[in-house]
Amino acid sequence: MRFALALALLAITGAPPGRVSTASAQQARPLTVRVDTARGYRPIIVIGDILADRELEQAVNSGLPLRVRTRVELWKDRFFDQLVDSTSWSSIIVHEPISEQFIIRSVPGGNATRRAATYAEVRRAVESAYLLGMQPRGDGQFYYTVSLQIETLDVSDLEELERWLQGQLQPAVSGERSVTGAIGEGAKRLMLRLLDLPERRWDARTPRFRISQ
Repeated sequence: MRFALALALLAITGAPPGRVSTASAQQARPLTVRVDTARGYRPIIVIGDILADRELEQAVNSGLPLRVRTRVELWKDRFFDQLVDSTSWSSIIVHEPISEQFIIRSVPGGNATRRAATYAEVRRAVESAYLLGMQPRGDGQFYYTVSLQIETLDVSDLEELERWLQGQLQPAVSGERSVTGAIGEGAKRLMLRLLDLPERRWDARTPRFRISQ
């Protein structure tokens, strides 16, 4: 059953915008955000060793798909702080048993996929530094916040991937029935309960910075 579930989740990557040097991701903290004053006060998100957990590596190798959610917000400092802008993306990681490779997909990011031969390559693809396009406008005092979560996919996610697979796995899957259709709804829920991991979450923010124009 685990093999079938992993096979059913073959799809998955693109990349969040503005990736910069991966060397910046080598840090003590798993998540940081800083302001690039030279480029219009745009935020640089540095994702560190969030996937170093041995339990996560074993889970991915066993066929459990993981999702890394990242959300960045720009706030204006007022009596009641004002949300000015926000952006988010999700990177889904799954192991493909046929080729013994890993597949990563970022949403949003289109249908392009990236493959990695080892878990170490997966980490290098995700644990990186990203320069985002958002930036403050006008005068005032601002700050950025970023949150990152690692979680397992739920049943609705599996169903969405199943629909994607109906057009992507041919002719690898023969017959009119998809691989995930053979697992059944109850079996999918049971599989997720058996393989579920505690959610990992990190938060970070910048100091307040002032812009005068």
